[in-house]
Amino acid sequence: MHRTARLLIGSVLIGFSGLIFAADRDYTTLTLPEALARVLSDNPELAHYPYDVRAAEARALQAGFRPNPRVSLEVENLAGSGELSGIDAMETTLALSQVIEMGGKRPLRQDVGQWRRQSIERDYELARLDVFSTAASRYLEVVQTQSLLAFAQQVVDFTTTAEAVAQKRFDAGSASRAELSRARTDLMQAKLAVSTLKVGLANAKRRLASLWGQAEADFSGVEAELFALAPVPDFSSIQLQLEQAPQLQRFMTLSRLRQAELDLAIARGRQDIEVGAGIRRFEETGDTGLVVQFSMPLGVFDRNQGDITAARQDLAKLDLEEKATRVKVFTELRNAFAQLEQARERVTVLREQILPEAQQALALVQDGYGDGRFSYLELVEARRQLLSFETEAVTAATDFHQTLITLETLTGQPLTGERESLYPPNAANPLRSELRLPMLGGAADHASFLQQDESE
Repeated sequence: MHRTARLLIGSVLIGFSGLIFAADRDYTTLTLPEALARVLSDNPELAHYPYDVRAAEARALQAGFRPNPRVSLEVENLAGSGELSGIDAMETTLALSQVIEMGGKRPLRQDVGQWRRQSIERDYELARLDVFSTAASRYLEVVQTQSLLAFAQQVVDFTTTAEAVAQKRFDAGSASRAELSRARTDLMQAKLAVSTLKVGLANAKRRLASLWGQAEADFSGVEAELFALAPVPDFSSIQLQLEQAPQLQRFMTLSRLRQAELDLAIARGRQDIEVGAGIRRFEETGDTGLVVQFSMPLGVFDRNQGDITAARQDLAKLDLEEKATRVKVFTELRNAFAQLEQARERVTVLREQILPEAQQALALVQDGYGDGRFSYLELVEARRQLLSFETEAVTAATDFHQTLITLETLTGQPLTGERESLYPPNAANPLRSELRLPMLGGAADHASFLQQDESE
């Protein structure tokens, strides 16, 4: 139970341990801890493991029982011929015997049963961690799609106003037919993008809800701050966590299980003995006598050689599998760490360098638009470019969190503490929150159009 609680807490931290959730959110908005709790409670893939564990416990209990004693009744000289006719010469023997297991088979069977149970528990931990990782990834997919949909809806608002302005300019003779057609196609493309993202968001929410066994999402959305990025941990500290990787920990349990199976196979090569005692009655004289029994198979042919060899081969093969898994995990860990650094660098460059430049360029184009130094299409392009960079920043932040999920899944440990936002709440940075596009149709835009009309 302590291990379960620790993994659950660690999984809650996976990829999102510093994401900021709104306190006054809508009750239908899902948070990551709520999603993970529902996965742990109702995930269909995890539902069968408690039954498997209880079945393994029952088998381990069964393995600890001794062989049952045997009672036997033997009647001799019954219904013979001549002097042995009838029952006068009958001899009756009542005996009780017990098989005594040699080689410590009983405790070895118990060891095998206990290690098999622990192996199932390891499989359960791996499956649970995989499901939590999948839940965090799908939650992240919903977050990303929500952000992209919000940007796409801004584009629709902007292009709707742009199309209306282009129509007025065309009617007034101050804009070409090509400009009007460009504005109309932009609006149609923007609406199509919103429609596509709405379908994608609904699918992403359904994929998340399927993890707790529901075909339809019963929540309106999720909340998270994508740009609350953690400092990239040092790779040497990640390497220290490698030995705690669930995939490698599982081999420790399997190794002990294989060794216990080998010890049991060797013990089964030793022959058991059977001893017994009983009473024999002679009907002819009415006397009784004591009977003692002893029997043991002769290990001439079958000494369990095949099972012993097979158990040794399984143990040797496990060694090779562990080495291969260790190389695979380390390679994935190294690649994921490189991707994590690259994703954080992308977010930093986009948010601190490229976006401020794009915002400044947009401001310059807006100022020059009223003087006739820039065309309407240049204004639209500058605003679209700003949106494109912000969308790219969302994608880069998503990649960062997804890569961190991969790292924490590989190590089975949360690698960072509280996430720190790239921009502290009190920092004077206009890019701290998600950008809103300047919309055409406001007072400033109307004045710009009037100035351009007068200049023309």
